[in-house]
Amino acid sequence: MAKAQRRAKGDGSISEREHWQFSISFTDENGKPTRRRLYAQSKTALVRRITEESKRDSLFATAAETGAGAFLKIGRWQYSIDVVRDGDQDGAGRRRRYLYAATRSELMRKIADERAKGGGSLRARRRETIGDWVTDWLEHQRRPALAPATFAVYETVWRVHLKPLLAKRRIDTFEPTDVERVYRTLREKKVGGRTVQVAGKFMRVAFDAAILQKKFRGQNAWRAIAIPRHKERDARVLTAEEAQRFVKAARDDPYEGVWLLALFGGLRLGELLGLRWCDVDLETGEVRIRQQAVEVYGRVEIGPLKTPSSVRDIVVGGTTLDAMRRRRAAASAEGHKSQFCFTTPAGRLLDRNNVRRRHFAEVCKRAEIVGLRPHDLRHTMTSHAIKLGLSPIVVARRLGHGSTRMTLDRYGHQLPGQQREAAAVLEAALDKIADPA
Repeated sequence: MAKAQRRAKGDGSISEREHWQFSISFTDENGKPTRRRLYAQSKTALVRRITEESKRDSLFATAAETGAGAFLKIGRWQYSIDVVRDGDQDGAGRRRRYLYAATRSELMRKIADERAKGGGSLRARRRETIGDWVTDWLEHQRRPALAPATFAVYETVWRVHLKPLLAKRRIDTFEPTDVERVYRTLREKKVGGRTVQVAGKFMRVAFDAAILQKKFRGQNAWRAIAIPRHKERDARVLTAEEAQRFVKAARDDPYEGVWLLALFGGLRLGELLGLRWCDVDLETGEVRIRQQAVEVYGRVEIGPLKTPSSVRDIVVGGTTLDAMRRRRAAASAEGHKSQFCFTTPAGRLLDRNNVRRRHFAEVCKRAEIVGLRPHDLRHTMTSHAIKLGLSPIVVARRLGHGSTRMTLDRYGHQLPGQQREAAAVLEAALDKIADPA
């Protein structure tokens, strides 16, 4: 009940309130310890609530009868005032707002703080939606920190797949069951497994940021549910005979140099399409990888490499150099004087989807090779390099991996005879220790 009540500045009222709490611990039907609390404005009302709860829950009733619960009288100060939501006219959106504190002086400080935030008056709390938060956070906090291509991926996943499902939902009432419903809807719409993974990771980070910035209190519902697994397609590694057919078939393609640099140099497709003539030495075979072509909202741009370790220098052999010399001659004949090695006849940057569909697919068809992707040429180079016994350090640097661990974790099974050699060396050494004679 209210012990004291007085008017406060701004037509609000301050009162000293008290309420009662009943807390009890018991074991639920699954054998797990649980704690339940009930509240009411008076002890009499609280006893009625306990009686009602006992009728619904026999385990609760048994625990209450044994005297396992405890009553607690709680006092606090309350400030209440009528406020109008922003945008509402004629008081149609009037709401009652409450502030609470343990002491009157603490409550007065809280009122002053809230008035300062509202420009001199208390405002209705805005119940932020997921759409409000994510749109603002993505544009003003994430865009400046991300590469344009990465931002485009996240923004597209949000706008196309998530926003229609989440935009109007309140962020503070979003539950793990809602997360499960989102994943289920995306699967029903046949959204790709990789896209669903990106969506889950994106929303986890968005809610983490909302909690950190005190947009709502509570747990991150997206972290309570596991992100659906997505198994990447196994890499297709060409045999030596298939690689020879591929090289021969590529000879008739205007972008032969792209495919040979991928096969013998291990370059990624974006790195190849962003390669400049100033980074290729046609005499020594040295190739410097410094940038890549990326697609941002359907437009091809030059951007930074995937990781700092992707910046690297490699050397390619005669077959690849011959292909690059032929490409240089063709580019000169086109007359556009582009600084990039691989362009359209007009000198524009190549679109990776077009070059895959119109050129790579035709090379594979002529070579009678099925199920191959451009990135599989990189896998082919790596697998054969390790099989031939090349140093993992050399291979990792050629690929632009940050360490040999990444290379060995993926391709270590290709090392020739390593387990047999290890067994022979260890047994020989241990036999010598056991029988020094």
